[in-house]
Amino acid sequence: MVISHTHRFAFIHIPRTAGCSVSVALGGCAEPVMQYWANRWLDQAGIHVNHYAPLRWRRFRLHTSAAILRRQVPAACFDGLFKFTFVRNPWELLVSHYRFVANNPAHHRNRLARRLESFERYVDYEIRRDKISQSRMVTDHEGRLLVDFVGRMESLERDFATICRRIGVEARLPHLNRSAGSSSVHDDYREHYTAPLIDRVANHFAEDIARFGYTFEGTAAAGQSAAAAGCDFASAASPSRARARLAATASLRSSWGIWSSSATASANRPVSM
Repeated sequence: MVISHTHRFAFIHIPRTAGCSVSVALGGCAEPVMQYWANRWLDQAGIHVNHYAPLRWRRFRLHTSAAILRRQVPAACFDGLFKFTFVRNPWELLVSHYRFVANNPAHHRNRLARRLESFERYVDYEIRRDKISQSRMVTDHEGRLLVDFVGRMESLERDFATICRRIGVEARLPHLNRSAGSSSVHDDYREHYTAPLIDRVANHFAEDIARFGYTFEGTAAAGQSAAAAGCDFASAASPSRARARLAATASLRSSWGIWSSSATASANRPVSM
């Protein structure tokens, strides 16, 4: 998370959605929380969060959700911040997660990912674990959106420029934290999916798919930011989780046809390590 009371914004950092690049680009605007003596003391003790400091010095975890932020700051402060995030196609997101974990020996789940031996087994593990959710990072417990702008990783540069204009800063995006062992241009994420695996991801991540307008091929409104595709995210009614799952699954049925015949053959090809 990057929060600036001076520029009145909060960036909600969803893992594997170019958040490190956005955080570095906007880091100069962030509050200098490590100037606060208690944060330095806690840091030495291995505690990298402090929700009880004076407002300006409060320190949040890297992947703090909008709901937690709302609980930890005064209501007037939360309402006065321009809150934004970036999202990514869930099928592509899972490939990125797998690459990052399996190719990073320092990651705490690296050995587990390698023992699983295949991308499909890793996806099933993540579905059982149920920790990856873009929607839960930006909604309350009733599914209401808590952020003002949702950019897409697929239109990162353009959406980031929109955000910079909105918060009144000049910044440029570096390109950081690419999945280890991969080239700058990844192979097609769709080639790592079988038709049954497409279905399992569609069912489990149905809320993300429906809320942010994704299909297996890409986006429902290609070339638009999520905010543009969804009109005004700050005021739009959010779909219930049950309706989202049903709607997403139904909308994907037509898209699977062109992939079902080729996906089974290509999905056995291992994700590059």
